[in-house]
Amino acid sequence: MNKFSLWSKDFIFLCIANFFYFGSFYLILPILPQYVVELGGTPSQIGLVTGYFTLASVVLRPYLGKYADEHGRKRVMLFGVGFFALLFVVYSQVQEVIPLYILRILHGVAHGAFIAACFAYVAELAPVERRGEVLGVFGVSNVVAMALFPAWGIAIIKSTGNFAALFTLSFAIAAAAFLAVAFVKEVKPQVKKAKAESIFVVARQRAVWVASLTLFAAATTYGAIITFLPVYAPERGISNFGVFFSTYAGFTLISRVVAGKLSDRFGRRAVIIPFMCLVAIAVFFFPLLYDSYLLMFIGGCFGLGIGAFMPALSAYVVDETAPKDRGSALAFFTAFMDLGITAGSVVLGLVGGYLGYDSMFVIGGIIVVMGILLFAIGTRTSYSAHGRTE
Repeated sequence: MNKFSLWSKDFIFLCIANFFYFGSFYLILPILPQYVVELGGTPSQIGLVTGYFTLASVVLRPYLGKYADEHGRKRVMLFGVGFFALLFVVYSQVQEVIPLYILRILHGVAHGAFIAACFAYVAELAPVERRGEVLGVFGVSNVVAMALFPAWGIAIIKSTGNFAALFTLSFAIAAAAFLAVAFVKEVKPQVKKAKAESIFVVARQRAVWVASLTLFAAATTYGAIITFLPVYAPERGISNFGVFFSTYAGFTLISRVVAGKLSDRFGRRAVIIPFMCLVAIAVFFFPLLYDSYLLMFIGGCFGLGIGAFMPALSAYVVDETAPKDRGSALAFFTAFMDLGITAGSVVLGLVGGYLGYDSMFVIGGIIVVMGILLFAIGTRTSYSAHGRTE
């Protein structure tokens, strides 16, 4: 572990795999609502298509993480990304919305498997003294995919209207991720005769549930922003709301690389709490929005905050969890990102519908502040520089 390098074969192929995996994911994400409409679906069915995917991924992810703890990360990653790729072949054969529900459930299972095993693999690979840095750099592959592939998918549908071609391209990209995973070696927890705890025991560990709820608080506001900003910004006279996402992506890339090292040097709390405060400040600025420059400022603050605290928070979970339980812990933890995004889209969306979007963002900011307080209080006595010894 002391000889780890960011240029090592396994880490490079894992970053490539993550980039292509999320590339295939993001390529179809923005056009799925159109596809549901193409099949004759209703707005409520669009929500169900998204909801079933999230539900399957969230419910099964901790169990898949536990399986990865016991049987190895690579085989679970291969199953997840391989199954994910093959399901794209079926999409173009669907003629009605109901079969699409089943397909999205299966895709959610595959997604849960890959995410659970991939995060555990990186955590196992990273030396304890560089864990924040490694998780931050690894996360860049996801951010770059998010910056590139949704726009590509939208452009394909706008120019051709050919959903089948898009699904075929998604299959090819996911297949590239599968090949990249095939080149990494298997990694299992470096412990002997240690029985992994049950998922419920792992979830009850204070470090795990505190970090998970902290992530949930930030993800809730993220879900509200990505869902309702395209509606909110034009209401404030800003048609070019895309500047938020481009600024957000750029600052997220910067902070993921830089802040990970900071958390290794100064401790996780020293990064997580200040940068979550930056997220809260960004959200509280939305009701004051009046031009594109302020929107770019908000996007920069939000990107810096999210990009910095997420790898540090992930590293905190790894620090405080025994190696034999890390797959389960990270699977449980990352599931709260999906839950938070869904809650932001649905629950805060209802708030926005009844009280207005300004009130929605204020409440979103309050939720982030509650997350900050929870983490500050919940980790005050348990936190150590790098958590458990390896």
